[in-house]
Amino acid sequence: MHYMSLSRVAIAMDIGGTNLRYAVVDENAKILAKGVQQTSESDGKEAVIERILDSAKLAVSWAETKPIAIGLALASPVDPVTGVMQMPPNILSLKGYSLNNDLHESTGLPIFAANDATLAALSEYKFGLQNAVSNMVYLTLSTGVGGGQIIDGKIHNGSRGFAAEWGHLTLDFNGNPCNCGSTGCFETYCSGPSIVRLAKEILSETSTKSTLTQHLNNLTPLNIASAARQGDRFSIELWDRIGSYLGVALSVILNTLDPDVIVIGGGVSSALDLMMKAARQEIKVRALYPYDNDIPVVSAKLGDDAGLIGAAALAFDNIN
Repeated sequence: MHYMSLSRVAIAMDIGGTNLRYAVVDENAKILAKGVQQTSESDGKEAVIERILDSAKLAVSWAETKPIAIGLALASPVDPVTGVMQMPPNILSLKGYSLNNDLHESTGLPIFAANDATLAALSEYKFGLQNAVSNMVYLTLSTGVGGGQIIDGKIHNGSRGFAAEWGHLTLDFNGNPCNCGSTGCFETYCSGPSIVRLAKEILSETSTKSTLTQHLNNLTPLNIASAARQGDRFSIELWDRIGSYLGVALSVILNTLDPDVIVIGGGVSSALDLMMKAARQEIKVRALYPYDNDIPVVSAKLGDDAGLIGAAALAFDNIN
């Protein structure tokens, strides 16, 4: 790969349960070169680590100037000092493990690691928002529900790296079981799989009419959203229901942190327009501040590259 850049560069790695993404990124958040391969957790811990190290060395080889550091976006709560992955739900072989030493020995570069949603928050804060703010909450609605928070212009990880795990706000003590071991978590109502599961349950157990009935084995949040936009009554009402859950969770966040803005990303956020009417109604009832039509919720701008851009920003911030 060839590119021209006069800026300093960092290596960014976004390591998830499905894909391992890596890139050369400059100080202006421009991705100069990038690659992707499967994480392949089923191959075992040593194979996963070797794949990560090989990808890092490949990315370093793409850089025309020596990278200043490597930033890691990890799908897990991360110890902010050691880089230990404390609870990686989809890369269980790396639980309790830090990649920092292996990567440093392999590349000779400084290594900085944080939770992937936290770094998506950092990237949206630095490069996605149209207006400068001091306090921002980022919420991702995807296969799971996660997020990050910026307080006084800085990432807030908490003392143990577990801050901003919004997906595990309790919405119902006796609600749906969650993979975390609790019940009624926000994630069990507003993640992509949860939305699909709810739609299937209603359509298969009732006589509800919907254009989705003939597609029960292929339901996704995207085609449920498409059906709603085409006027399917069931789909419209389903998104209203999901929006109500979202509004309850947003009210908790607003009452707790009072951020300047909440940025919502992830695949399910493409249906944010279908959820926000019901969400606004809940916020107006539950939020202490008397929001009118100025509820500070916006869509994320950086898409799938948010984790990579955030990982690079983490590297630059620590070196600077």
